[in-house]
Amino acid sequence: MDGSYLSHAGIVAASRSFVCIRPLTYESAAEAPFLESLFRGRSGKLENTVFAMLGPDAKTRLCRTGRSPDFAFRSPDEMAAAMKEILKKYPDARSIARPLPLLANVRLGLNVSSCDNTPLAIIYSPDKITRNRLVQQLAPMAWGKNHIGQVQYCVATTAEELKPLGLESSKPGILVVQPGAYGDKGLLISAVDVTAQTDRVAEAVDFALLVSEFQQKTMQVHVPQGRRLGVDWKTAIPVTDPGRQGGRRSRN
Repeated sequence: MDGSYLSHAGIVAASRSFVCIRPLTYESAAEAPFLESLFRGRSGKLENTVFAMLGPDAKTRLCRTGRSPDFAFRSPDEMAAAMKEILKKYPDARSIARPLPLLANVRLGLNVSSCDNTPLAIIYSPDKITRNRLVQQLAPMAWGKNHIGQVQYCVATTAEELKPLGLESSKPGILVVQPGAYGDKGLLISAVDVTAQTDRVAEAVDFALLVSEFQQKTMQVHVPQGRRLGVDWKTAIPVTDPGRQGGRRSRN
């Protein structure tokens, strides 16, 4: 799906004027009822993926909802054309500051960045004021043409959250990590402290983009290997997708 639709050049270009949201599905009890209201599969329950395009009121459906874009569109070109037509109905008249696109926590950050084959930038500080400053500092870079879509971001408030990185201790700052193949661990590649200027942060991120290595994954190989290794993902709420019952699923 991602290769044929969401990575299509026309869709990527049109998406710059949309608010794009990655739902948490089985990782959020609060989001699940809303996703269920958009689409239920044959089981009548929330399934593993949901795709929708909604108006600015977050209620008006602009296309058929389903599990993926091909529920609504016959091809990526058709979807790109439809997005251009939608934008004509909702002209963007205001210029607004875009916040840093944060994943919910380090646990999800590692898993999502592993799925997307991108480094993960972790903003780590026990101090709320410092965290907020670093988040605001990173936002313009994250949306810049050289980094948009290339890195995932999350926040850590305690050293305990950094255990998957195998670090005995870490100073507050921005940690740029390569996630493991199954999103349960990470390798620290570069780091800057809380006083670093934006250009130094960009250098740390660029270094991670340069040296990170990701293997191409296929379900036929990746999932059975994960099962052999005993790698499981415990969801926050029960899995109701009939194809993934049991409350656990292989990572990625």
